[in-house]
Amino acid sequence: MHNFLLLGGDSRQVFLSRILAGNGFKTTIHYDSKDSSFSVEEAIKSHNIILCPIPFTRDKSSLFSANPMDDLGIGNILSLLTPGHILFGGSIPAYVKEYAKKNGIACFDYMDMEDVTIKNTIATAEGAIAEAIKLSPGCLHKSKCLVTGFGRCGKTLALKLKGLDASVTIADRKDTQLAFANSMGFDTIPLHDMDLSMGNYEFIFNTIPALIFEENLIRSMNPEVTIIDIASAPGGVDFEFCRQQNIRAKLCLGLPGIYAPQTSAEILFQGIVKNLS
Repeated sequence: MHNFLLLGGDSRQVFLSRILAGNGFKTTIHYDSKDSSFSVEEAIKSHNIILCPIPFTRDKSSLFSANPMDDLGIGNILSLLTPGHILFGGSIPAYVKEYAKKNGIACFDYMDMEDVTIKNTIATAEGAIAEAIKLSPGCLHKSKCLVTGFGRCGKTLALKLKGLDASVTIADRKDTQLAFANSMGFDTIPLHDMDLSMGNYEFIFNTIPALIFEENLIRSMNPEVTIIDIASAPGGVDFEFCRQQNIRAKLCLGLPGIYAPQTSAEILFQGIVKNLS
């Protein structure tokens, strides 16, 4: 019988623990530091499946935790794992995967699970739209929106924006992605030509994890634009220059955990069960 230990993370971990318990699994969650008697070492020894957060880490030394915790050092946790353990997490660093492989520890990255990542784009897109609405004094309805990148998140986000009657333009490096976007009814522009129309947009949504919006592009933007960046940290926007230019811009990480933690936890549960079966 599998038993689960959930370490750190955000509210997705709380909902995931409830779902697991509701399905009859022995479940322990270490989500904050209120229980001073909790021992990570003893907990790992008594559970065979370790569920780490999304992202696995943000500082490269400890598991990510929305609550301050000082007992989630990655090195210590890895040293306690044995071939009898199964490790799950999101965006697991390469060195952790290599350690697990070398030591015979089964390791599953949520971000490598196609069904999980695709389903999570829905919560990410809805969260990005919610952030845009909160940050902007304007309305998305009939607004001109630019979405940079037409990968999983870009596709879902563009469709959601289109459903709100926004005018959506897709920018991407690849001609095939632009052709796909055009076939779905979106306006398109090559990424390297964005400077030709940058001043037209009232909302910009970036999904590309590389510096796309540098000083020259920012200078040519509509001064009333709102930028929502959902790419992995540090994002694709020069946020400091945006601040200097009084451009509204925000890096929005972990949106599924903020806006849809229960739904996201259900998606993770399905992915976990599928990989354990």
